Amino acid sequence: MESVWCIRKEAALEPGIAPDTASTGVLAGPATGLSDRFGRRISYLRVSLTEHCNLRCRYCSPERGTPRFARSDHLAPAELDQLLSVFRGLGVRHIRFTGGEPLLYPWLADRIAHARSLGIEKLSVSTNGYLLDRLAPALAEAGLKRINVSLDSLVPERFARITRGGDLNRVLRGVAIARESIAHIKLNVVLLKDENLDEVPTLVDFALAQGFDIQFIETMPLGVAGSASRSQSYASVAEAQSRIGRSHALVASASTADDGPARRFHVAGHASKIGFISPISENFCAGCNRVRLTSTGRLVYCLGQENGVDLLGPLRAGWAPEALADLIRDKVWHEKPERHTFNDAPERAAPVYMMRLGG
Repeated sequence: MESVWCIRKEAALEPGIAPDTASTGVLAGPATGLSDRFGRRISYLRVSLTEHCNLRCRYCSPERGTPRFARSDHLAPAELDQLLSVFRGLGVRHIRFTGGEPLLYPWLADRIAHARSLGIEKLSVSTNGYLLDRLAPALAEAGLKRINVSLDSLVPERFARITRGGDLNRVLRGVAIARESIAHIKLNVVLLKDENLDEVPTLVDFALAQGFDIQFIETMPLGVAGSASRSQSYASVAEAQSRIGRSHALVASASTADDGPARRFHVAGHASKIGFISPISENFCAGCNRVRLTSTGRLVYCLGQENGVDLLGPLRAGWAPEALADLIRDKVWHEKPERHTFNDAPERAAPVYMMRLGG
C-alpha cells in the first residue's frame, strides 16, 4: 500500500505512484486504485439516485418539500452503469444507493443487478422504508442483502412530527416484509434532543428483539433544514450511549474496514451491533474511505462541502472509461479535503443539500 505521499525529487518513487511535474517532485497520486493525498484508500461509493423523497424529515428536507429537478440533467440508467463500471475498476468494493428516497427510483433493482454483475463485494440501500412492503422481494431477487432503514421514533405521533406526516405503521410493515428476504437490516436513528433522546433505550430494545443492527447519528448542519435542526435539537452520541448503558452493558466490537465512521458495540447474548456516528463531537475523518455521486453525475468528495467534479459532461462528450478513471483519480487525490469543517467553518456546509447527497 502506498504510504509515502510527498517526496523530494531525488527520492525513489514507490511502485504504483505516478510523479507530478518534474519541477515539483510532488507525487500526483497512485497510478491505480483511488486514494487521496492524506493516505486514505477510497473503496466506498455512495450513489444518490434521486433528490425526490416521499417524506420531509426535519433534519433533511425544507418544510416546503423537495424542489423539482430537470430529468435531462440527470444520469440515464445506462450512463450510471458506465460510471459504476469505472469506479469498480478504481477499486470500489462497496456501493450504497441512497437518495432522496432510492425506492422512488424506477430502475433500482436493475442497478443493483448491474453492480452485482460487476463483482461489487458489498451492496446496500438506505431508505425510509415507506415502499419496502411492495419492493423488498424484487430488490432481494436482484441481489440486495443489506438495507439501512431510517427509524427515528417508535411513537406514531413523534414519527409523524419528525417526518412531517409519515406513517410509522407503514414503515414497520415494510421492515417486517423486508426481513423475510433481505438478510441484514440496520436501523438509522438521527438523534434529536427534543424528540427522541429519551426513546434511545426503547429503540435499542426493539432492534435487539428483532435481530437488527442499529446506529445513532448526530445531526449535521447541512443546508437550511440541517442547520436549523442541529441548532434546536442537537444531542451527542455520548448522551445516547449513556442512556443505553443504564440498562445494557455495551461491549466494544472489533472494528472492521466496513465500519466506516461508526464505533460499534454489542450486548452480551445478542448478535445485533449498536453503532454511534459522531460527526460533531468526535471527528472521524481520518478514516474516511468514501466519495459520493449525485444523480446529476457530480462526484462530491466530502459530505460537508460542495467541492466536486462533474462527470456527466465528460461522459456525454464520449470520454473513454480510462480517461474518466484518470479524471476521478486526479480530482480525488488533489481535492478531497482532509476533514469536514462543521465546527470551525459551518458556512461551507450551509449550501449542501442533504437530499442530493444522501448522507
